[in-house]
Amino acid sequence: MKRLRNKNMMILVVIFIVTLTSSIGYSALQSNLKVTADLNVLKDYIPDGTLYDMMHHISEMDNSSSKYVNSPSGVDFSEISSNTNGKGVYELHITKDDKYPIHYYRGDVDNNVIFANFCWKIIRTTETGGIKLIYNGEPSDDGKCDNMGAATEIGTSAYNSDYDDAKYVGYKYDNDEVDSTIKKKIDKWYEENIEGKYSNYLEDTIFCNDRSISSQSESSIFYESRYRNYEHNIPSLECSREEDKFTIANKKLNYAIGLITVDEVAYAGGVYGSDNNTYYLYTNQYYWTMSPDSFIGSDAFIWCISSTGYLSRSNVYGGNGIRPVVSLKHETKYSSGNGSKDTPFLITPITKSLYSVIKSKSVLDNIKSEYVESETGIDFSQISSDTNGKGIYELHTTASDKYPVYYYRGDVTDNNIIFADFCWKIIRTTSSGGVKIIYNGSPTSDNKCTNTTGTSTQIGTSAYNEDDDAKYVGYKYDNDEVDSTIKEKIESWYKTNIDEKKDASGKSYTTYIEDLEFCNDRSSRVTVSDIFYGSYDRNYYNGNRKPSLVCPQDEDKFTVANKKLTYPVGLITNDETAYAGGVWGIENTTYYLYTNRWYWTMSPCYFNIEKGTFMWYVAPLGGFFDGFVGETFGERPVVSLTSATQVIGIGTSDDPYILAQ
Repeated sequence: MKRLRNKNMMILVVIFIVTLTSSIGYSALQSNLKVTADLNVLKDYIPDGTLYDMMHHISEMDNSSSKYVNSPSGVDFSEISSNTNGKGVYELHITKDDKYPIHYYRGDVDNNVIFANFCWKIIRTTETGGIKLIYNGEPSDDGKCDNMGAATEIGTSAYNSDYDDAKYVGYKYDNDEVDSTIKKKIDKWYEENIEGKYSNYLEDTIFCNDRSISSQSESSIFYESRYRNYEHNIPSLECSREEDKFTIANKKLNYAIGLITVDEVAYAGGVYGSDNNTYYLYTNQYYWTMSPDSFIGSDAFIWCISSTGYLSRSNVYGGNGIRPVVSLKHETKYSSGNGSKDTPFLITPITKSLYSVIKSKSVLDNIKSEYVESETGIDFSQISSDTNGKGIYELHTTASDKYPVYYYRGDVTDNNIIFADFCWKIIRTTSSGGVKIIYNGSPTSDNKCTNTTGTSTQIGTSAYNEDDDAKYVGYKYDNDEVDSTIKEKIESWYKTNIDEKKDASGKSYTTYIEDLEFCNDRSSRVTVSDIFYGSYDRNYYNGNRKPSLVCPQDEDKFTVANKKLTYPVGLITNDETAYAGGVWGIENTTYYLYTNRWYWTMSPCYFNIEKGTFMWYVAPLGGFFDGFVGETFGERPVVSLTSATQVIGIGTSDDPYILAQ
């Protein structure tokens, strides 16, 4: 920035800038002003530009004195970063005339980013205007990035398992046809965590494995990075030899990922042999760079960062940390944050496994806990309450299963989810790790799920079946060849509103749904004039209150796979209602299934020769009752999201879970 020589004029400009900032915001100024590299400049700043623009507008030239550089000739790379030798964002002066001048972070800075569900630190920009990041662990539950130690790494590894040949300084070797040990590890991590979902954010930047030689003798080889960063302290971002440039385009990389170089560490504030525990690359761990140092005798050496922050060298077979590096595309914007550990720049929302979130909040249902007074756990003869269940419970009979079942019970406020542009309530998880949800209306214009009661929680009303015969307790009947009245209605709605509806990427919403088993339990106990079905005996007969999620007869299991369903949609069961907090004949207006409306379950109740055919339904006051199949009650479809479901949000009505697509 050109310096103002007139003191009065400077005061007027400062007043003008402050006034303008307060009235129109910093983002309107950023295209016209180059501001100081003060670490507080981005406080409370919500951008409308790119990360590159942000760095460009807070950078200082690195070959002149500035706020945190005392020397008139700029940063001294023979000394570590400090309050007098670099702290902030700097423009690499030799690139100032390039289309995209390179800017780099140095010292103790706020350069934290959340991308792809992980924390990263910004290293620098690239010659194409990209943003190079180094891995820094996982965010905390409240979205902070304050990791140190082993938490900043994806693991440890040798750089190469073999070491007795100069070729093993290669990120690939043997004519660059064989992957190094560390490259295999990094590529596998990328496949599992970035590929597909997040790879379109990344540019195919150059990763430099600089094997150019500065000197050699009969018994040793010294590489250029040693010459630059050990002998002369003149780091460079140039990769001088084409054969040392690793990209996807030249087929030396499978994915756009690699490691930091020793030169990038030097720009950041690291120096050979000098401890530095204040700059952003200090982690209290040893970890690898991608830069060869030497081959001496029969040992190959690579540069690394030591546990005290200085530049060091390690034999390639050493077990040092792995911190992958990627580069975001030039156009990448951030939605919020100021780069601090508490408020990182947010590139992609933090997502989490819905099943894992539910699991983490659960408690066993057969023990005393915060909202269960009884030493033996929940009493299903009583409704849910602050003393008989409120929250998420693990079904104790499934505790040793691969996917224990967790269910919501009582007056819960964090089981709201938006899926396919509709609000749903989470009922429970499934034996395959899916998440079963029940329809609950449409969200508000600002994506809240405020529906609690009334017809808005239903897709409509219907009889369960039009005729009166024992067979009409069937979701299908006549050898399961004829659809019930309600099945036709539910599947017609699903076809239009789920299967034929596409998400932002063009996929049918059906792709997010597992082919769950829906149970129309017709197991029975027969008397002279009655047929009593399984759920009747479990949840009513002789005061029995023992709900179950086991479907006892194969013929009552309805799935798309066994061709009893056209689409993976059904209804809630009476047993699920009991787990949620409902009891026959007892009012419950506080649990999450209460809607002040009648609506069907999928569970047969009984058939009586004189009275007719009855199914269980949820009553307006929350308990469940037996309803004649020809009655008109509400329809609330139920589907099950797959175990792979990732979400953002916290599940409340104001901030419901939303699928991360």
